[in-house]
Amino acid sequence: MKSILFLSMIALFMASACQKDRPEMGDAPSAADALFTYAPSAASPNVIELTAANPNLQCMWDLGNGTKISGASVNATYPYAGTYTVKLTVYGKGGSNSSTQQIVIANDDLSLLSNPIYGMLTGGTGGLGYKTWVLDSIAVGHMGVGPDPVSALGNVPEWWAAGSAEKAGCGLYDDRYRFYLNGFKFDMVNHGDVYIHNSLSASFPGSFQNLGDFTAPYTDQLNESWLLTEGADTTITISNNAFIGFYTGVKTYKILSVTDSTLHLQYAHHAGGLLWYLKLKTE
Repeated sequence: MKSILFLSMIALFMASACQKDRPEMGDAPSAADALFTYAPSAASPNVIELTAANPNLQCMWDLGNGTKISGASVNATYPYAGTYTVKLTVYGKGGSNSSTQQIVIANDDLSLLSNPIYGMLTGGTGGLGYKTWVLDSIAVGHMGVGPDPVSALGNVPEWWAAGSAEKAGCGLYDDRYRFYLNGFKFDMVNHGDVYIHNSLSASFPGSFQNLGDFTAPYTDQLNESWLLTEGADTTITISNNAFIGFYTGVKTYKILSVTDSTLHLQYAHHAGGLLWYLKLKTE
């Protein structure tokens, strides 16, 4: 009898301990948590200020113009008239919830596209509406790496810089990156493969070692979007599974310099400690 009681006490103790160790997931965000409000900005009726009802949750927006962005309060820019369906998805420990609203833009406001970087990346309103970029494989330093944070030498690939055509045959030089002005659409045309950092090979089935890192089978990533963010650093962020150049696990690129025919980028490494560099040119 004593042994049965002793075993019962152990079982009760273990059950109690398991309950304490089990993480509490919490409730999923409610429908009310996923609501948002919007209003035209003071700057322009084509720039819409969006505000999530619950700023304490992770907020992800699909602005309906090909752009995706995160944050509790964001601005959406619509240079062209039309009806745009905006979707907010909020995430908590217990799951997610979403809501959508339609925003009607009455008139075009092409002055919103007057930023010279838009023109240099896409060809501007007077061009084809898009511009295609490729890695400048002949230029020394078209791909390189340095420390993160940068040293006293500044934003340069001080640890290694690729020589002219050094990575020929790795699946990098035939990739094309197309920036569209309308809807900020982005196409990544990679002709069946991409070049990735060796630490990411397990995430790309069929990848194989090639010239120090890995070449991986990959399909074209079309109808994605690009987002220009200006501040202390001006960056380009590419949506979903698209990216630019040698893949290190990140998709936000700092613009070091840009002209009508050249684009120099710096970007991070998924595990930190490294900054990568790319030199691109127009096709």
